[in-house]
Amino acid sequence: MQNRRIIDRRLRQAGVEQAPTLQSNSMVVLFSHVRTGRWASVMPAVLAETMGIAAPIRAIPIEDPEPSPTIGLVYPQREPMTPLTAALVAEAHRLGGKWMANG
Repeated sequence: MQNRRIIDRRLRQAGVEQAPTLQSNSMVVLFSHVRTGRWASVMPAVLAETMGIAAPIRAIPIEDPEPSPTIGLVYPQREPMTPLTAALVAEAHRLGGKWMANG
C-alpha cells in the first residue's frame, strides 16, 4: 500500500507518533467509522465529498510542500485488451498525456 507508506513517512517527518486502531483496504469501511464521529482517516477528498461530508465530519486538506510522488501504470500490451484495462489505459492517457512514456 504505497499511499500508506507515503502518509507514514510524512507523519514521521512532522514528528508525529501514530498508532492506528483500525486498518482496512476499503474506503467505505473507513468512512463508515469516521461517520460515527469517533474516528479519523486519511482519504481522497473526492471520495469523502462523494460519500457526503456532514456534521460531525470535517475535511482538512493535507498541504504538501513536496512534489507528489510519480506513479505509473504497467499493463500487458496485447490485443484484445479487456474492456476494463482499455478504459483504465484510456483514462491514464487522458490524465497523464504529456508524461506518458508510450503515450
